[in-house]
Amino acid sequence: MITGDPTGGYGGMARSDHALVGGSRRWTGVPPAQLFDFRDPLPMPAGAARLVAAVTDAAPRVGLLLGLACGRNVPVSCPGVRRVALVEVASPAAVWSPLSCGLPDPGLLLVPADVAVALADLYLGGMGEGEARPCTPLEQQLLIRHTLPALRPLAEALADHGVTGLTAGPISDDPLPVGGGEVVAIPLDLELPLGMVVRLTVCLPAKSLLPSVADAAPPIPTHAAEAVLGDVPIEISFRLAATIVTAEDVEDLAPGDIIRLDPEAPSQLVGVLAGDGDDLPTLAAALGRRGRRRAVVVHAPVGAPQSHGHDGGL
Repeated sequence: MITGDPTGGYGGMARSDHALVGGSRRWTGVPPAQLFDFRDPLPMPAGAARLVAAVTDAAPRVGLLLGLACGRNVPVSCPGVRRVALVEVASPAAVWSPLSCGLPDPGLLLVPADVAVALADLYLGGMGEGEARPCTPLEQQLLIRHTLPALRPLAEALADHGVTGLTAGPISDDPLPVGGGEVVAIPLDLELPLGMVVRLTVCLPAKSLLPSVADAAPPIPTHAAEAVLGDVPIEISFRLAATIVTAEDVEDLAPGDIIRLDPEAPSQLVGVLAGDGDDLPTLAAALGRRGRRRAVVVHAPVGAPQSHGHDGGL
């Protein structure tokens, strides 16, 4: 039995590894560790369901176009769209080609070397027999020439998400550059005439393709925070609406010159809070009076519907 100082030190650490059984502490073993596997897919945003469904429905049409290209029946299915790091879908011996897809970042076509050999054999009239060897330059060109047009249904399915087409760049079997960020991996399983199922993967940039997550609602301060911060003094400035002048006019300005404002400028003041970075617009207001003193009449917080019936002022 291990005992120790109940207030901390080694005893505090040992106590976490013991269970109280029958009034005494007994060793129960090290608690199981929860490990995180970086190869696991990342969560997809809730708004991506339509994207996944569209790609899944488009996969059989890819098979139809591949069948027309090689004169054989080539069923194609999409077993599951994933959001992963690019390094997790790229195999060491893969043939790859960058894809221009209309998004700000390029995509990627990934084909294992033996699959590229099998598809080249299929396009040349064979049965799609693969070999465990590097893909020749001729086979690489056959792969791009016949496979890329068959991917048109994928581009059409993703048109609502910004994809305008799939255009291949230079094909290569060199190792992929380090990095690559997160991608939406679209695996396509092809059933070749010999019955073997092979896979090629279309990777599109996750940041550009996936719907963005809505901004979180601003936190609501607690009563305790309001009590502490309520008396903190802050500075607020009121600014007139912008007036447009030419660069020549600005260059010729001299003391005593007058700049004409928009007639509505006095009623279009914006109250701003000065911060460390950009100023924060806070209030919509108008110039007014309270007694013999100039004042500002607040219409509404910025972003809220304005009400001109308010007769208060600062």
